[in-house]
Amino acid sequence: MKKWMKVGLLWGLFMFVIMTFVWPAIVGDEISLKRILIAIPIWILGGIIFGYTMRKNYKEEKK
Repeated sequence: MKKWMKVGLLWGLFMFVIMTFVWPAIVGDEISLKRILIAIPIWILGGIIFGYTMRKNYKEEKK
């Protein structure tokens, strides 16, 4: 697995935990199985996109 993908997936995992469990607990919202199952693919995809864009931005700055 490429480094940018690992970084993106770690970012996605962090955001998944924060936005699915921590934030609703702070606000007082219900944490449901449906909400968790919807959030998993969203944050995986978001993490991959984040990692890819960071890779592109870093390469452009390096040149």
